[in-house]
Formats: sequence, C-alpha cells, structure tokens
Amino acid sequence: MIHRHLSVRHGVPAEGMPSAAVIDILERGDLHDWRPIAAAIAHDPNGEFAERVMHLLDAHPLYGTSPLWRSWIDRCRARAEGSWRQRPSVGLAALRVELGLTQVQLAGRRRMSQSDLSKLERRGDVRLSTLRAHVKALGGRLRVLFVSDRREVEIRMPESKS
Repeated sequence: MIHRHLSVRHGVPAEGMPSAAVIDILERGDLHDWRPIAAAIAHDPNGEFAERVMHLLDAHPLYGTSPLWRSWIDRCRARAEGSWRQRPSVGLAALRVELGLTQVQLAGRRRMSQSDLSKLERRGDVRLSTLRAHVKALGGRLRVLFVSDRREVEIRMPESKS
C-alpha cells in the first residue's frame, strides 16, 4: 500500500510497519488498509502493538478516527478480559472482613501485632511466603496462576518448610 510518501510492501504485518506508516494509514486509509492493523490489535489487544497505536493516537490526534480507534481498542480489551472465567478480586483487608475477622483476631492467629497486620494489608508488594502464611491463617490455601492470552494453568509451588 502506498500513502503519501510512505511505501509498505503488501503482506508486511502491521506490527512491522514503521509508526509513520501506521499513523498515515489510520489517518488516510480505508477499510482495506485498516484490516491488518485491526487484526493485529484484535489478536492481542493488550500487547505492544495495541499500546503503540494508542500512543500514536495520543501523539497525533486524528479528526474523527481517533475516538473510533480508541473505542474499538477498549472494546477488544474488554472482550479479552471477559473471555476469562470471572473471578472476584479483593484485597487482603476486604477478604479478612468478608470472613468476619478483626485485625486483632487475625494478628493473633499470625502471631504478629495488629499494627504489623495493618501494614501488611496496605502493602503493595508481599513475598509469596508471607501471602501463603496469611491465607493459611484465614483458613484457605494460596493458588498461583500463570495467565496468558492462550492458556491459564496453576503453578505448583513446593510448600515452605517453616
């Protein structure tokens, strides 16, 4: 396809196109020209190429088409997220409350102070062994999942000896 001064050989994957060609196609192309870009985004809506297109739309707003592309990418992302089994997502404090435990009660089970438990519940980065002990004190077990666009599998982790 040829646009402005850019020439991209037929069959070049959208991900391999220079950014100038992508923005030119988004701005001046037709449905036929957009097809490889749309297919690449639909294949991996959270991938590098979709992010690149979003950044290009930010850097080079296109009259009329920028909102359409953004909306379409957002819909692809929502569809991709919806394709996984829906799991509720809660923080450690919300889980504790849902199970009817106070910080003092759970801290006693964990043999730690209520203050330390409060800090743990607010922490953004927790060691796996700490999280495993916390979940065990809540009466559950921890499962670690590997998730990609093609599969979801549980990772077997050896139990800690502590």
